[in-house]
Amino acid sequence: MTVDLNEAQKEVVLTKDGPILVVAGAGTGKTNTLVHKLAHLVKTGTNPESILLLTFTRRAAKEMLGRASGILDQRMMSVKGGTFHSFCQLFLRRYGNSVSILPNFSILDEEDTIGFVGMARDQVVTPNTKLRFPKKETLAEMFSSSFNLQISLEKFIQKEYPMFIGQTKEIQEIKNKFNELKRKHNALDFDDLLDVTRSILMSDEVIREKMASIYQYILVDEYQDTNRIQAHIACLLASKHQNILVVGDDAQCIYGFRGANVRNMLDFPKIFPKTKIIQLTENYRSVQPILDVANSVLAGSKENYKKNLFSIKTKSLEKPFLVKLENLEEEAEWISSLFLELYENGNSFSEMAALFRAGYSSHLLEMQLTAKRIPYRKYGGKRFLDLAHVKDTIAYLKVIENPNDILSWNRILLLEDHIGKKYANLIYKQLETNSFDWETDPQFFLGIPESTKLSFLKLLECLEICRFGQKTPSQILEQILAHYLPILTSNYDDAEKRKPDLEALVYLAKKETNVTEYLSQLVLNPVEGKEIGSDEDSENEFVTLSTIHSAKGLEWKFVVNMQIVEGVLPNHRIKTVEELEEERRLFYVAITRAKNSLYLTNPLTNEKNRYTSVSRFISDLPNEGELFTKLSPIQNQNITKEGNEREKDGGTDPFQSIQNYFLN
Repeated sequence: MTVDLNEAQKEVVLTKDGPILVVAGAGTGKTNTLVHKLAHLVKTGTNPESILLLTFTRRAAKEMLGRASGILDQRMMSVKGGTFHSFCQLFLRRYGNSVSILPNFSILDEEDTIGFVGMARDQVVTPNTKLRFPKKETLAEMFSSSFNLQISLEKFIQKEYPMFIGQTKEIQEIKNKFNELKRKHNALDFDDLLDVTRSILMSDEVIREKMASIYQYILVDEYQDTNRIQAHIACLLASKHQNILVVGDDAQCIYGFRGANVRNMLDFPKIFPKTKIIQLTENYRSVQPILDVANSVLAGSKENYKKNLFSIKTKSLEKPFLVKLENLEEEAEWISSLFLELYENGNSFSEMAALFRAGYSSHLLEMQLTAKRIPYRKYGGKRFLDLAHVKDTIAYLKVIENPNDILSWNRILLLEDHIGKKYANLIYKQLETNSFDWETDPQFFLGIPESTKLSFLKLLECLEICRFGQKTPSQILEQILAHYLPILTSNYDDAEKRKPDLEALVYLAKKETNVTEYLSQLVLNPVEGKEIGSDEDSENEFVTLSTIHSAKGLEWKFVVNMQIVEGVLPNHRIKTVEELEEERRLFYVAITRAKNSLYLTNPLTNEKNRYTSVSRFISDLPNEGELFTKLSPIQNQNITKEGNEREKDGGTDPFQSIQNYFLN
């Protein structure tokens, strides 16, 4: 059964009892190892129903158990596999009555949760409230994120929504009423499933021991992505027998904003002192020169499991390319030309990807791919022109260019204070009747309230400035944004995160001389893949554009990592060493998506025409010159050794050790 496994993988499979931490580097076959581990447990006599496999998607559990069945037999389908939330749901149906939760409780999905939060908000925020208050969607995000990050609501507001610090007391009151509503209606949201399960396992020893007798082996996949609550639940389930195997890569912990905590992996041996640490370092994905860069980037980390990925692949041994370009436009042109060249040389578009730190980084590339008729799909956010705030801004341009555009008029009128659907329709009819000349008819504002009139005149002032004089599209956009940015701040609680998209609109306009041409270029739709060649199936072929976060777990033959500059990667918003280390891990993930060829692009100026410098993750490498082919158009803590050599203390109560770690 283990004939196709390397020595480290075999060690994982053959080690049966006790706590095991598998540090599986990128591309080292951790899923295959876990599948063989499951099959081996059952083959050697373990009751499949006594095995609990916790994964992050139901699909992942189903796929692993299906593969294990192929190795062994259908007994594998009796293994209990699923997500943390699905496990907690079943657990609470059975044991929730111990904390007065009826077994027929409802589970609130995202829409339901927002609805309940809205009901609670209406009890606190009255119609005559004069201060801006966060929307129900934002409040739901505040409550969930503060829980998953395990920080107080007040601290979360201070960090992520400082504009609402003055409303902290009211927001807390809304949260309290939200919880009351859930209790009243016997409903739990996704966070409650975790929270209540953990609470029962902590407080009820009888139930905890019952679970230990049912599930004698706990296996957790992607352990680096667990938040503190999920890790606590897994450890509590194993507190009696300590037969817990967790698999993950501390170097791929990149979801800190969702609550994923790298310390869950780093501190696992502290929770279970008898932990056996096994490293998987033979990489089956990438060629060695790519792994050399990944290893060097990780070597700069302040704290990790020291590992050195290696590969026996010899097909392509070219070093990764570090490409210096003049500006963002040249970067987009270079990447799109590279993809076209690779395609002309016989490579499939589906083997190519461009990865980026933030969704807005790909806007120029999207335009270039469209112009070159290269099919693409974007992951990790909406397409640029589908973003609501981008649509808002373009609507002003459309009205300036075509005053008859009723949809664009309706959109920008409804953005103004004191203009609802009724008066938006009335104003448009008046405009249409007067051939869009609002100055010639003294009766124009007849029947329109004074507050509505003032809002409309403010809008007209902006449009007048934009319409007259010899102005370029970028100058017109700057005038529009002077009017629109206060509206953006008022309408969107995450306005700061949206502003870079609007800066990109201005940047895209810099080379255009008239609004008509600019709008035409913006609204051109990507051409379907079937127009590239004669193959009927070529429509399924496309270049992948993706944020690095969305690319985790995927791979391509040719990968371009865009805008590897200070301020982008690492992001300019980072404030702590922990945040910097997560950015480093993000870069590591981006590097290790490539199988054969890796390109890192370094534009010398950004969208504001300010000079940039290459990312410190590259410039700080002591062997940078040896790692890259350049094109121009703290001492690491060896935790592995420490964990393996740590004194084995069998006298400590495992449950108490777990509680001391998670609660102190």
